Amino acid sequence: MKIKTRRIKTDLQKQEAFLDDLWSEYIRKRAMYRSNGCERCHHWKVIWKNLQAAHCFGRDSKTTRWDTRNGAGLCGACHMYIDSHEDAKFELFRELIGDSQEFELLYILAHMTTKGYRDRP
Repeated sequence: MKIKTRRIKTDLQKQEAFLDDLWSEYIRKRAMYRSNGCERCHHWKVIWKNLQAAHCFGRDSKTTRWDTRNGAGLCGACHMYIDSHEDAKFELFRELIGDSQEFELLYILAHMTTKGYRDRP
């Protein structure tokens, strides 16, 4: 008989999971404050838990993974759409950030390596 063993998470993995949950909750609540729902189609939602937190630059980019400029609260349909249309995604985030230079800085930060990276003041 084969016994399944559960993989134990390291402390770093636990911290990352906690930060992911915290970041997601913040982004979705901010979307409710900004537009009472989806930040792309402005579809009204009753509660922030009905939204999804979308990244402009994926979670694999450690330098921007938890950056609040790198997130938007979207409905499921809009999240699927922007994940498959990069031009629409960049246009949405440029609009949400408001400053094209700020978006360019986020783009550069997302494409940096984590080696030598320092937290912003």
